Amino acid sequence: MWLLGVILASLLRGPLAAGGITEDERLLVSDGAWHRNQRKSVSIESSCYYTTMEAMPYGCQYARAHFPSYQNEYQRKSEKAALMEFYNLCGGDFWRSRDNWNQDLDPCWDYWYGVTCNEHGYVIKLELSDNRVRGMLPSTMGALTSLIKLDLSSTESDYHLHPNEEMNRVEGVMPSLAMCFQLEEIEVSGNLILRLPDDLYLNADTLRSLSASRNLLKNLPIYLSRYQLLHTLELDNNRIEDEFPAEFGRLQNIRFVHLQYNRLIGSITRDIVPMNKIRVFDVSHNPGLSGVIPEQIIVDWAYVDYLAILNTSIAGYISSLCLDVPFCWKFMYDTHKDLTWATVSDVPDIVGMTVELAQTQLFAESGMR
Repeated sequence: MWLLGVILASLLRGPLAAGGITEDERLLVSDGAWHRNQRKSVSIESSCYYTTMEAMPYGCQYARAHFPSYQNEYQRKSEKAALMEFYNLCGGDFWRSRDNWNQDLDPCWDYWYGVTCNEHGYVIKLELSDNRVRGMLPSTMGALTSLIKLDLSSTESDYHLHPNEEMNRVEGVMPSLAMCFQLEEIEVSGNLILRLPDDLYLNADTLRSLSASRNLLKNLPIYLSRYQLLHTLELDNNRIEDEFPAEFGRLQNIRFVHLQYNRLIGSITRDIVPMNKIRVFDVSHNPGLSGVIPEQIIVDWAYVDYLAILNTSIAGYISSLCLDVPFCWKFMYDTHKDLTWATVSDVPDIVGMTVELAQTQLFAESGMR
């Protein structure tokens, strides 16, 4: 009976916290939907043990990769053509690693470097970080309709004063990825990208992580309120000149916001309060950014690790504590100046006892005088 009570209480309570993917995906109290949904990420070699597809029976026989019924299927042909165009336009012959990228081989069965395919033989991941990928991305990238993750990032420009000669240099405007209906992660940091796809909001229903730090971006994505699943937004070290959007607070699943070292203007308002799963909020080094960090976040942002507002024009009580430090950790501002935000049940007994003792001592000393 005790165990049943605990389970029922958990069901009523929902996730125990909002700070991590385990609680957020409700793996502890789950109907199995999250697990079933992960099948889309199973690679082709792993799926060979259970697939019943006509094109790949009997444990995925390699010979099937050369059957016309497999090779000539429209989507597979489109994806292979898109990958080869990407290879040719972005200097594939000079990549650090380009194993098996060959028109005569199959991207999935022959394990092209950086390419992961699902059980149906469609590309789900393209991961070529620090691989000397250089040039403009082709418009045909959108043909990878099963793509879940795109990683064309560069890590750092140098390591211990040794230049990183493998950096990617993707440039120009990113093409539309609107037909990539399952896209969850975009990681293109450390490139020369001028603009994200104009219609990126069409990926908002699935996108969970958008990282494009250290590029040449001048604008934030439009229609931010549509990105309801987004938990990571990293657009720091760009040239973004937009006003801080009022709709930012509608990103209620956001955890990590990195917008430092840009040219943001406008004001932060209390519209940011609903972002109650936030862990990092960094808008430092945007001198034109003003407004007030509302004191209500002291209570509502229960899982925040730190704020960063150094070198901004932000004012208010929290600013008075945080404006002169690179990282203002929660403990540096979460005790309100007069505790008016706290209920009696929130204040430990020792606090009340200490205040009472101090008042008693003060009255005693006053009476002595």
